[in-house]
Amino acid sequence: MLNRRIWVVALIAVLLMSSLAGCAMGDVAAPARSVPISVDAALEGQNAGLMGLMSGSVTWSESQLSSFLTELLRQNTGPNQPVDSITVWLEPGNLVHARIALKDGVLLGGRNIDVMGRIMVQNGQLMVDLTDAGANGMMVSGPLMGLVSSYINNALAGFGLAADVTTEEGSITISMGGM
Repeated sequence: MLNRRIWVVALIAVLLMSSLAGCAMGDVAAPARSVPISVDAALEGQNAGLMGLMSGSVTWSESQLSSFLTELLRQNTGPNQPVDSITVWLEPGNLVHARIALKDGVLLGGRNIDVMGRIMVQNGQLMVDLTDAGANGMMVSGPLMGLVSSYINNALAGFGLAADVTTEEGSITISMGGM
C-alpha cells in the first residue's frame, strides 16, 4: 500500500511532464520562503503523526511534512525513481503548493514540477483540488488537473478518516474523525 502511494508521486511527475509539451506559457511560482528538508525534521514529522493518531489531531510544519514525504519516498523506492525531493508550502485558506524536484537529467531544461491547489476534507477523506501545474515555463490547468488530482486523492484515500483540515502560513492541522 505504501509503495503504491509513492509510485503515484512518480506517476504524477511523468504524467505532468508528458502533458506539458503542448500547454500555455506561464509559471506556477512557489512562495519565497525556504523549507529545509532533513532526516531530523522527517523524524519529527513521523513522531507528530504518531502522536496525532493518539490525540485525534496532528499539526505539521512545512519542513516536517516536506522532509517526511521526501524521506518516505527515498526509503521506499529504489535508486532509479525520478524524484529527488518533495517540498510543500502551506498558506491560509487551505492553499497548498508543492514542488517535485526531479533528479538531474529527468526533465529536459529543468528539474522542478510545481503544483498548486486547495486541500480539504470530503466525505471523511483528505483530498486535494489542484488548479495549476507547471514546469520549465509551461503550465497545465483545467481538465488535466482533475485527472492529476484524482491520482493524488486515490493515494490519500488510505490514510484514514479526517474530520477537518486547516492551513496557516507554514503549517497544516488535520483533525481525525471518530475521536
